[in-house]
Amino acid sequence: MTKLGQGALFLFYYLDVVAVLAIGDWISEVGPLLLYGSPAAFVTGFVTQAAHDVYRRNTESNARL
Repeated sequence: MTKLGQGALFLFYYLDVVAVLAIGDWISEVGPLLLYGSPAAFVTGFVTQAAHDVYRRNTESNARL
């Protein structure tokens, strides 16, 4: 999965959780959660995939030695 795809996937997961909490009436104000949480979820997914790629490349290069 590309870094952009992983970021989008985390964003959709986050939006899904916020929507379920809002529909279930566990949270009443979703504005700040969407305003600040959505970019944070996207960046988290992007960084997670980038770290995974670095780890995989490092492991592959060590396996060849």
